[in-house]
Amino acid sequence: MRIILGMTGASGVVYGLRLLNVLQRTDHEIHVVMSSAWHTVARQELGQQYAPPQSSSSTVIYDPDDFSAAISSGSAEVSGMIIAPCSGSSLGCIAAGVNRHLIHRAAEVQLKEHRRLILLVRESPLSLIHLQNMERVTLAGGIIQPASPHFYHVPQTVHDMVDSVVARTLDLIGVKHELGKRWK
Repeated sequence: MRIILGMTGASGVVYGLRLLNVLQRTDHEIHVVMSSAWHTVARQELGQQYAPPQSSSSTVIYDPDDFSAAISSGSAEVSGMIIAPCSGSSLGCIAAGVNRHLIHRAAEVQLKEHRRLILLVRESPLSLIHLQNMERVTLAGGIIQPASPHFYHVPQTVHDMVDSVVARTLDLIGVKHELGKRWK
């Protein structure tokens, strides 16, 4: 299975990095695009621990300005796409069909090809514009997954709460995992 992971400039870079970490331990091929705003936020949130993801045998990294990338075409075999975190700006671009970079174009392709598109929205509070954009993306076939951790099973760490969101996102894209406990 080939999965696209887009990471935009919203706070919460840990969600995209954790998703990438888990996906790289599967037999899936991961195609990653990080916006320039993502790098800026990652440096702020991670400090000295900031190190951008690198290509590997199962991970392809794209330049966000490379509109000739395979994932910009509907002919590319892709199972789905996750954008984590998804900024309000990227949500708006996707809802309006505006392609400022490869993440937006790849998302547009997922919608037009009727493939799974999950937007892990990390905005708060939400304005009417955000809500209307979420509605537009949902009506177009996308899935809005708020980056809202749950507190079932009494999480002990921030990592546990991040994993609760990551686990739900992996469920939505159809990737089996062993993160956390399931509700009985």
